[in-house]
Amino acid sequence: MAHTCDVLLTGGVVVTMDDDRRIIEKGAVAVQGNCVVAVGPAHELLNWKAARVVPCEGHAVIPGLIDTHNHLFQAAARGLGDGLALQAWLEKLMLPLAGGIKPDEALAAVRVGALASLSCGTTTIIDNHYAPNDVQTSLQVAGVLHDMGLRGAIARGAFGPFTDIARENQQNPMLFHSSVAQELDNMRTCMNAWRSDRVAIWPSPVNLIYNEQDLVRGLVEMAREFGVPWHTHCSEAASDPENYQKAYGVRPFVWMQQQGLLGPDATFAHAIWLDDEEVDIAGSNACGIAHNPMSNAYLASGTMRLRDLRSAGAMIGMGTDGAAGHLMDMFHIMRQMVYVQRLHTLNPQASSAADAFELATRGGAAMVGIDAGCLMPGKLADIAVVSLQGAHMVPCFDPVASLVYCASGRDVTLTMVNGRIACEQGRAQFVDHDKIIGDARQYCEDLILRLNINVPGRFV
Repeated sequence: MAHTCDVLLTGGVVVTMDDDRRIIEKGAVAVQGNCVVAVGPAHELLNWKAARVVPCEGHAVIPGLIDTHNHLFQAAARGLGDGLALQAWLEKLMLPLAGGIKPDEALAAVRVGALASLSCGTTTIIDNHYAPNDVQTSLQVAGVLHDMGLRGAIARGAFGPFTDIARENQQNPMLFHSSVAQELDNMRTCMNAWRSDRVAIWPSPVNLIYNEQDLVRGLVEMAREFGVPWHTHCSEAASDPENYQKAYGVRPFVWMQQQGLLGPDATFAHAIWLDDEEVDIAGSNACGIAHNPMSNAYLASGTMRLRDLRSAGAMIGMGTDGAAGHLMDMFHIMRQMVYVQRLHTLNPQASSAADAFELATRGGAAMVGIDAGCLMPGKLADIAVVSLQGAHMVPCFDPVASLVYCASGRDVTLTMVNGRIACEQGRAQFVDHDKIIGDARQYCEDLILRLNINVPGRFV
């Protein structure tokens, strides 16, 4: 009996990431609507008739990669700030840029960052957008992801009042210009105004360390009212927990536990400097944590306690984290994760290619709360096709190891999101690819010159 489908990807090495972690050497994946409807050896799917057949011989067919923490507007600063540690990088580069960037400049950077992500096989992005964070720009950023065909969320960063701890740590006062009530009103306006089947808006106190505690509580309450997760930075710098304890008499995760703010809907970027009690708290509440190994290494911020957090029960995804690492390429992030964990522990078994691939697919899906991250019937059809034909990919004895250690986003030949091919042969399908690149070059160069940001790497 013949079956019909919209797209049949056939002949490739299918890395299913299903419950048995099957790898099908000559496999096929059938897609109908926005779901996977069949996965198996290609010869078993010969009776499927597709509106479009995509030959995948010499390629790997994998679940779309999930970027659980990004700042797409930071693409405007790509290549700048080399050699600066986290605090200096913020003070000299990112906070001046965030305080002075205009909406058109931010949107040009968001578009080129999203385009880079999509072309590298990323299908879901959690974009922690905070500059500018006015209602109109926030909605337009969400629109960029939607129009490009991506899935994800805009975790709209809120600053609120300029707290003592923010002042003492040289945060940019231009960003902390709204009252708690104003921030909550703006967030509610965004969430009420936005409609999309693929892209959500999440409340986001931009950094738990610097935000007013009333603002954090209010944003978490709003997230729960709307039934979405919430997102924040926490304990990225070694001094963050100590500074928080000095200001409030308690460490960050302990305070959130006391306030009833934790659970699977609580998602954090970094969470590097957690003590044993905080690791247990994060795990027992099944919190989501975005591990950003490239950013953490580039800024010398520290190494997350990955194995401890996973063992405790936290849901771990991985993120590219904007300009702190320069590339919106999850293949590089996976590779860096393995190397950093091994170097930090001096143990080659501390992490593996399989661990990294797990976090970039199923781990990210669990953290974000989407039915994706694996190729199984009934799952969302978020898929990437990766060439295995380059000299750097041959021979390919272990597809997962080759993908993690050898591949890059440049090897991706097709990205499908929600059953639609959104990027093919490096070209976006739903937006003006060339205009996005041209606009980004113009707007971002003008931005850096206009703000006169004087940091290492700046062109002259």
